[in-house]
Amino acid sequence: MVCRENKCRSTAIRLAKELNRAQGWAPLHDRELQSALHERTHEFDAAPDMTTEQQIAFVKGLRQQIENDQDLSEQEKYRISHRQPGLITRLDEEIERLRTGQITDQYGRTRPLQDMNRNSGAQLQAMQYLGTMVGRIQRAKEDYFELNARHTGRSVSEVRAQWNTIMDREGEGRGNVGISLRDDWRDQLAVAGLSAQAQADIGQSKRARDALAEMESQRQAVLAKQPHRPTIRPEHRRRYVPPGQGQIRCDKCGQFGHDGSACPNSDLVGQRTQLAEKHRVATNQLKAANIERYLASGEVTDEAERRALEAERDSFTAGQPVGTVAAADAELRRIAQQDSQIQAQLDERAPKVSTWVQEVAYNEESGLMTVTLQPRRRKDGTQVPAMTYEYRVTKDEANRILEHPDVGVAVNQSVMQHGKGRTNDAYHWENRADAEAARTQHQCPTCGRWASMTSSHTCPVKGARATATETDDRAELTLWRRNARAAQSAGQEPPPKPMPRVPVTGGKHWQLPGGGVAYIPKPDAIRAVTDDGKVAAAAVTMKRPDATVSGQVSVWQDPDGARLVSPLLQAGGTGLRCTCETYKDQGRCPHIRAATLAVARNWAAHPILDPDVRPGVSVAEVHRDRTSDTAFDAPKQQPERLNYSRIRKFRTDRVGNHLAGLCEKQRRGEPINGPTVRPPRDAEGNTITWPDTFQRPGGNRTHAGKPVDLNDAAAVQYRLRAAFFARTRKHCSVRIDPDGGMVVTVPKARRAPDGSIPLAERRELCATFGIPAERSRADGLHIPNDTSWRHEMLSRAYGDELTVHASRFSVA
Repeated sequence: MVCRENKCRSTAIRLAKELNRAQGWAPLHDRELQSALHERTHEFDAAPDMTTEQQIAFVKGLRQQIENDQDLSEQEKYRISHRQPGLITRLDEEIERLRTGQITDQYGRTRPLQDMNRNSGAQLQAMQYLGTMVGRIQRAKEDYFELNARHTGRSVSEVRAQWNTIMDREGEGRGNVGISLRDDWRDQLAVAGLSAQAQADIGQSKRARDALAEMESQRQAVLAKQPHRPTIRPEHRRRYVPPGQGQIRCDKCGQFGHDGSACPNSDLVGQRTQLAEKHRVATNQLKAANIERYLASGEVTDEAERRALEAERDSFTAGQPVGTVAAADAELRRIAQQDSQIQAQLDERAPKVSTWVQEVAYNEESGLMTVTLQPRRRKDGTQVPAMTYEYRVTKDEANRILEHPDVGVAVNQSVMQHGKGRTNDAYHWENRADAEAARTQHQCPTCGRWASMTSSHTCPVKGARATATETDDRAELTLWRRNARAAQSAGQEPPPKPMPRVPVTGGKHWQLPGGGVAYIPKPDAIRAVTDDGKVAAAAVTMKRPDATVSGQVSVWQDPDGARLVSPLLQAGGTGLRCTCETYKDQGRCPHIRAATLAVARNWAAHPILDPDVRPGVSVAEVHRDRTSDTAFDAPKQQPERLNYSRIRKFRTDRVGNHLAGLCEKQRRGEPINGPTVRPPRDAEGNTITWPDTFQRPGGNRTHAGKPVDLNDAAAVQYRLRAAFFARTRKHCSVRIDPDGGMVVTVPKARRAPDGSIPLAERRELCATFGIPAERSRADGLHIPNDTSWRHEMLSRAYGDELTVHASRFSVA
């Protein structure tokens, strides 16, 4: 056991658990941490060993760091116990062992220090980096829990419970780490939906490997039972033929470039065959109707002629009732229109000319693009068959490729770009299994829609950290940052931020019907901002005899051309608030609705009270997503990502640089420090002491300005609730954990039985505190038992500028 072999390594593992707890993660199994330490040790195999004096200095530095840490209790630091001694008690024993070269057991017996009780240079460096691995391992696990829950129709808490059950299971060979970290298990890991970053980060202890294998088998079994269909269907394909090879003509669809045995238009040919039969029937109905009209005109007087006409009429109807001439004509016109539509689709699919591209297929539902290259012959005479490559592409990028006059050039400059510092990582699926899953669409066990069960499908899952909305918004912002960096490195002007917000104040006052007055910006000011592609953050105040509505509405131009106005937080800004009792109880009221309708009429805009409609997302897209039986998961912006091998290379290079610096430190005789907790910082980034009180700017003029004792958990709890209510007019719950940490969540009546928060309320909670949704837990926002964290979260709750940035774990 690590704890019995070396007290310093056991302390590092205990500190990693503390870091894990402070970040609000689920508990880590001991074997996961031991495996992480083992893995890091192998990465630093080339680290030089330290002398005994250097090791003592290292341990003393770590001891002082723990002694200064306010998050740890005195018992945690100084507890006297053979099985679970305090952290400083362990380090004191380690210092004594290093100083004397002897180990003293609980009975006072001594024996010489052995190699397994010492720390090699690699182990000391692994201890430094252990804390940085905890967050990565936990994030990767949570990513897998979310995708497994989505693909099996369960909640994240149910999947997490299954994982923990497997991790706790006893069995042969499970007592030790029991794995070789020099195998290629992680390199060969391929899980559909798991990102390359998570693949590089996920823990690989024996228990974690077994748990992942068992749960993957279950996930795949569930999906195998779901209805499925191919992602790329005939309507998604566009074919190309080499120059001079269009003389082959299909005897089914009439197009050049293929024969009937390989016709890709069999679906349209079948539709046209059915349409031809309908045309024959409609033509006969028209003939029968004309005969019937002639018979009814009274012009036929000869009985033999009448019988002959009736027989001819019956031969056309085939026992069906005779319709009117007008109905038959209308049916023929409808059939002709359908035939024109089929012909238009055939023309769209007609092969175009390309020297080296045989086919490009794209389905905007999954974002899957397949590029098939023409078969070719090498210079040595070897025949190369047609090769197909799969990519993840946005709809806009796919349109640019398909509409380019030379598709080969477009493909070469985008999905197949390489060389000169360029990569096509952004267009690749996360791994081999992800690309394979993109080829098929299943009915999602969670949302019930047709979707490829890949990393692109992010339908809401009960207990998940982030939603598709936040994912889309982050992707758009990531693309803007990438383009801004590229422009800056090229010495160019950076592109404008996507739909920036422009404050609009002042303007127009008018009397409201029934009494009261309104203060809103003038229509010209709103129009000038929205016509420029920006979001107008308009200040609105409406004072009525029974209530006052005030705050900020968002006004923007919909992609379809309509001007929209929303009073909701989800659209950005602060939203509208009201002083009435209904708003205090429910968070919405008729006054806000009436105010939104009033400003919409004044600004010639459409009022929007739907939280899913926001700047950059059209009403048509929201309607499509809600009514379609298919999920549209194609990325809206091309993701910025690195493939797995590149991530591993960067980490290997970073370890190499660290080792080079370590050797240089030893050469100069400089001390090598242990892992540390970075102290709090002020707004300018300067290190400060841990704060004891919180006070808002403005002194004691109001209750909100009174100081708060940050060491008093109850006082902080009360002020967090008050601040949240003051900003949102909604109540929140602030629970204190046994370890002194806090969780900000919604009242119990609005929580699910497992404690998770509805997605809409989680978005509002995160927006109020200015924290990305992926940093929240399913049951709320976690605040560590640290005065600097309490100070920062109180500032966020009030919406103030941060004067204190909380402490963070760092590596020396």
